[in-house]
Amino acid sequence: MAEPFLSVVVPVYNEERRLSAGLEEILAYLGQFPESWELVLVDDGSRDATAHMALQWSRREPRIRLERLPRNQGKGAAVRAGMLAARGRFRLFRDIDSSTEMGELDGFLPHLRAGAPIVIGSRNARDSRIVRRQMRLREWFGKGFVLLCRLLLVWEVRDFTCGFKCFSAQAAEAIFPLQRVHRWAFDAEILFLAKKLDFPILQSPVTWKDEAGSKVRILRDVVCSLWEIFRIKLNDWTGAYRP
Repeated sequence: MAEPFLSVVVPVYNEERRLSAGLEEILAYLGQFPESWELVLVDDGSRDATAHMALQWSRREPRIRLERLPRNQGKGAAVRAGMLAARGRFRLFRDIDSSTEMGELDGFLPHLRAGAPIVIGSRNARDSRIVRRQMRLREWFGKGFVLLCRLLLVWEVRDFTCGFKCFSAQAAEAIFPLQRVHRWAFDAEILFLAKKLDFPILQSPVTWKDEAGSKVRILRDVVCSLWEIFRIKLNDWTGAYRP
């Protein structure tokens, strides 16, 4: 099969309530997209009807593919599987909840066509717009996480967790095989790896809104995130990221 211009990778876990609305928003954009595309759904061991619904969508639209993990391994594992299964010249991963809508890709495309290997959405970039904010406690946690990741991993990046990031095929195939973190700090790890491999990271402003249904649990996720940031540093010190 010919290489598509764009692969859109969407990790999903127990998303039966939001799947159809999210796919409709994505496909409305892709239906007008002038280049070839594919949509890669990665089911992360869902226990509800998510995988069945995704399969039905793939039967209706041949450019939709379903990848399935045998058990729940974390969003990072699902993103890794999707980015490595994708065939596109450019590979975007995004969330199903449409907190960042597909139209934001229009701001990425000039940079990608000009040769940028990585373009990420940043809610902290100039000209970004927050339509609906998170609850205050989650915002504080997020700011603390960003500061810690900047201090320990990649100072230049100002938003690690916006779920809208695009990679050239070359960058994706160099970075994602080295990924070791599969849950809350996986975004920070892949951007750390990008810097380690000398891929420049371009940060693009986006319009973003908080969506109901987040799986974030503050206390649990603070502990997990701190542990995973430590793991990233430990992996680097012990040579686990050598290609």
